[in-house]
Amino acid sequence: MNLSKSKWEGQKNLVLVSIGIVTVRVLAGLISAIVADSFVKKGPSFPSAAVSWVAFFNRWDARRYIAIAKHGYTGLESHAFYPGYPLLIRLVSRIFGYQVSALVLTWIAAVFAIWGVIDVARRFASQQSAFMAGTLLAWNPVSIFFMVGYPEALLVATMIWSLRFCLEKQWWQAALLAAIASCTLPQGTMSAVVLLLAVVLDDRRWWGLLRGVAFGAIGELGFLGFATYCWATTGNPLTFQRAEALGWQNHLTYPFHVVLRQVAIILGGHQSAQFQSVYILDACAGVLGGVAATAGIYLCWRDRSLILPSVLLALGVLSSVITIDKGAESTARFIFFLAPLYVIMAVCADKLPRVARIPVTVNLVLISSVLAVLFGAMFNLGWWMT
Repeated sequence: MNLSKSKWEGQKNLVLVSIGIVTVRVLAGLISAIVADSFVKKGPSFPSAAVSWVAFFNRWDARRYIAIAKHGYTGLESHAFYPGYPLLIRLVSRIFGYQVSALVLTWIAAVFAIWGVIDVARRFASQQSAFMAGTLLAWNPVSIFFMVGYPEALLVATMIWSLRFCLEKQWWQAALLAAIASCTLPQGTMSAVVLLLAVVLDDRRWWGLLRGVAFGAIGELGFLGFATYCWATTGNPLTFQRAEALGWQNHLTYPFHVVLRQVAIILGGHQSAQFQSVYILDACAGVLGGVAATAGIYLCWRDRSLILPSVLLALGVLSSVITIDKGAESTARFIFFLAPLYVIMAVCADKLPRVARIPVTVNLVLISSVLAVLFGAMFNLGWWMT
């Protein structure tokens, strides 16, 4: 009884900390958006002031997700956006309306995401490093997408909690969350693969393999459902890939080709300073993803308990760097919203000498926070389009 009560108290504290982090991040994002909108020269995409506070958070692709929630998939280009987030917006819209529902869902998912990251990270690292990981998630350089009407917060929340349930061998819960992740963003499909691996590692008999395949299939139901919908409505189960190719020039390529392309753009010097700054951030994110995935593989070779988060990170990074598109911030968004990235970073932080750990982690969070504010202003004003 006392053990159960103590465990709940610990989780309650994590929830309160997560709510506090999200509240501060949302308020900081709103204030910086208002200041930028009032005093800074606007970009061509948003030449006039925002009409309401909601408008600061529902820009760019947020409008597409809300349109899908309202009207469904009305054209080929809209099929590039997975249905998990729009479906949830539609469910909640009767209470808050479509615009506010998108934000309510994002902020609730953000709380669960930070809570899950801290909880999983402290299973492998110190509590200090685990809290650093949760804070860094909320203040990563492109964390504006964690606060606005985008599905990134939902992706992180479902991925990290599916991983958490895998670690506790609660397969049904892990499969349900993996299914939601698989119809949220492409990287979410990797959760079901790790679920299959987790079940097989727990039971290496043929029966374990069959159970792993079954749970893995359940974890991919969201993606399979979207493919079935595309097949039924357009005659092509891969309509979403065609939409990505036509709308964003996405195509498969060898891993990290996109990073090399971004470096070439940076060195070419033909883009504006704003555009180049975003490509620098993108290239750095790609390098970080590769380094973190390599570190994760090395760590799980030394400590087998890290296999699941390390494999999930490696698969997530691989799925993020085998496509190329014209999106100026795509690589950074894909990498910085891979949930296990922060677990591996927490473990790496614990490997630092104790005297260096606090200065390094504090400076890392500060630098990331400054970049988050700057990129948030760019998001709100469309600077990178100039």
